[in-house]
Amino acid sequence: MGQFNEYMERLDFSVFKKIFIEKGRIRRYKKNEYFLNKGDKHSYIGFILDGTFRYTCIDNNGNEHVVAYNFSNEPLGNYSAFQKKEYALLDIQAVTDSAVYLLSHSDVNEFYSSNMEAQQQGRILAEELLYVAWNNIISAYRATPEERYKELLQRCPDLPNLITLKELASYIMVTPETLSRIRKRILLE
Repeated sequence: MGQFNEYMERLDFSVFKKIFIEKGRIRRYKKNEYFLNKGDKHSYIGFILDGTFRYTCIDNNGNEHVVAYNFSNEPLGNYSAFQKKEYALLDIQAVTDSAVYLLSHSDVNEFYSSNMEAQQQGRILAEELLYVAWNNIISAYRATPEERYKELLQRCPDLPNLITLKELASYIMVTPETLSRIRKRILLE
């Protein structure tokens, strides 16, 4: 499929995956079931064994916006809210039937406390997630919607087969009609 989330190309997640498999409990989610609802306490972090999840928020006018996705073999959750034991600011919902390993806050921090390498892995993960978040913010201002769409398709060419055009439009912050025009223009090139 390619990497939708760029940090997965730069971060060796094998150490984390091993901990999820060894200490985590597996939970299955049906399509459209929520991993987390806005306002819930973020008690668990996940690792997606199989499936897809979307992160959404509702604006002040009641419009839903897709802000992120996670796919198989990726972490699941809002890491900073989880570590700070904060309430969720977003809904995280299964796009497909999915299987997820779950770890509690104490499990994750027990791992970080186990040795210096584990602490370093936690720091690298936090730095990488911050880096990606910052670049996404900058990209929203720097790049045109067409450039964001092309960049996304370069990383993840099968994405239009996995999610709806409406969700893809929301993710790149345009209307579905605008995305249709962008796609038509690209096909004509």
